[in-house]
Amino acid sequence: MKTKELGERPFLKSISHMINQVPGTKLGFDDDASDFPIHEGKNLVLNVDTFVGDTDWLPNMTPAQVGRKTAVMTLSDLVAKGVQPQSTLLSMCVPEDYQTEDASEIIRGFSQYGLKHKIPFLGGDLGATNSVILTGVAFGFASPDDIITRRGATTGNIVAVTGKFGLTSIGFKILLEGLDVPDALQRRALQAVYKPSIPFGIVKALAEKGAVTSAMDSSDGLGITLNTMAELNGKGIVIDNLPIASGITEVAEENDLDIIELIMGGGEEFIVVLTVPSGKWETARTNARKLNIPLHAIGKITPEGPVEWNDGDRSHEIGFLGYDTFREWT
Repeated sequence: MKTKELGERPFLKSISHMINQVPGTKLGFDDDASDFPIHEGKNLVLNVDTFVGDTDWLPNMTPAQVGRKTAVMTLSDLVAKGVQPQSTLLSMCVPEDYQTEDASEIIRGFSQYGLKHKIPFLGGDLGATNSVILTGVAFGFASPDDIITRRGATTGNIVAVTGKFGLTSIGFKILLEGLDVPDALQRRALQAVYKPSIPFGIVKALAEKGAVTSAMDSSDGLGITLNTMAELNGKGIVIDNLPIASGITEVAEENDLDIIELIMGGGEEFIVVLTVPSGKWETARTNARKLNIPLHAIGKITPEGPVEWNDGDRSHEIGFLGYDTFREWT
């Protein structure tokens, strides 16, 4: 069987028995980031992520934006764990005849995004290949008790997000399908895909207040994220407030686009999805406001069952919509 036929998540499950679980670690194989105890009460937390030029480089994207996006991809999973990244590394593989100016711009984009958030870039490795392939590594330190995993949600927890969805879906359709949208929405959509950002500090701040039970970044798509969290926690999720970015509904109606696919299946938003005890919701909102980070309640954790959107009249099951490394969009 070929990897495209199997898909990313089934493939990961098929190799999970090869992964070593070290005593004292908090994160599991399915948490994306990994940790390792370095001494009592402190773990090293790491993440690695790869940008592949043949599939990830969007039309008109500059080399500096590519480097920046690789940094966002690399740092996002640590931030979603409530860990403050301490530094980054980058492996850059490019063709032998690649322009040195463009290679330098990639590294500048990667480095500057980290430095903007006081995360130094320490160096890395170079290689030659047929395409641009960038692999970033980020690491930080945290007490195991302070690391927030994808597990931990309980029935009745509020499901919340640090932003609204749909802009990346529209951005991809503009760039890859020629979708025509109003100028203001086009600027916002292209900003979302060319220069995504991370809600630094929000999970860490809520963890310190006991106001978050689980968290995950939405880089693979909101549908995949919600279903993954529900599956890992053995729960269901009911969404009663779709987190739709302004202007998306109108464009969907005008172009006969499925609003659920736009919201749930875009990917690369890097918005954090988290669960909050209902009694801590106001605490969570207060701390989010202090960081100037939006926090929207979109639903609740249920005892069991699928991930569903309740539109007020009936429920609609939401599948694993989003981006699969081997199958692309599903």
